[in-house]
Amino acid sequence: MAATRTTEYAVRALVALQLGSTENRVWQAAELARISGTPPKFLEQVLRLLRKGGLIRSRRGSGGGYELARPADKIMMDEIIRLFDGGAEPVPKSGDPFRVEWSKLKLESENAAMGVMKKESLAKLADRIGSNRWTPNRMTEYQI
Repeated sequence: MAATRTTEYAVRALVALQLGSTENRVWQAAELARISGTPPKFLEQVLRLLRKGGLIRSRRGSGGGYELARPADKIMMDEIIRLFDGGAEPVPKSGDPFRVEWSKLKLESENAAMGVMKKESLAKLADRIGSNRWTPNRMTEYQI
């Protein structure tokens, strides 16, 4: 299972929201882009999908911004990955024996990885990152 760059940016934004949640405030997209090291234009698309997926909510107007839609210990990594990367490819039922068996092996591998991600919450990941003295400037390298 290889998560896409988009998924990584989504997780970065969610971690930033969680680590900043102690301040009991909402975060504007520009702040999140800077803190999470995500290109601002790209982050807008990521935030839109996170909102549609029910992981964050937004407030409009003065003092508006983004916040987690539910507690970080209720947001699991597999949910984020599925939102951005979708599910596994179906295994062909017949045809080339190599493709059938190769697809089965890839599916088994992905299921094992997703089993790990299903047990990992955003809160746990944010705690690990925060305990490593995460600072906004240390998350600013991004690529498209």
